[in-house]
Amino acid sequence: MTLAAGLAGSVVVAGCGGAPEPVRTTEVAPGATVSAPRYLALVREAVAAARAASIRLEAVPARTVPAELTAAAPGLAAAAARAEAAARQLSAARLEDQRLEAQRRDIGPLYVLFASDLRKAATAAARGDVAGARESVSAAAVAAGRIHEASAPGGPGS
Repeated sequence: MTLAAGLAGSVVVAGCGGAPEPVRTTEVAPGATVSAPRYLALVREAVAAARAASIRLEAVPARTVPAELTAAAPGLAAAAARAEAAARQLSAARLEDQRLEAQRRDIGPLYVLFASDLRKAATAAARGDVAGARESVSAAAVAAGRIHEASAPGGPGS
């Protein structure tokens, strides 16, 4: 079992099917209204960022030693940066579609928390702090679970 066993595959967002719209690289200005397709593209990127982080975390053995953790730190930092960018975009956007806006309000702060926990895990990994990394990965898994619950059919944002 790996350090991130509880995190893998736990982030899914309702309404993200179909062909993905390319995510623009420009930042969403805080409070800017985005189209439903753009929002769904942002959500897909957030989900992809979470999956990428999960893959990075899955590569770290459960009984890791500080040197293994330090070696994994750059990949974890890259995953954290991607998750932070996705969280920033979701937090900044606003939607006219009230159902999607409610979902965004529910999951946006959870992605911010998730990204923050990933950053803490990356920082702990860079220090070779196994206990700190484990704690941050556990917190990220909890945040991922909350995202999954919030985005499930019948969840608060549905």
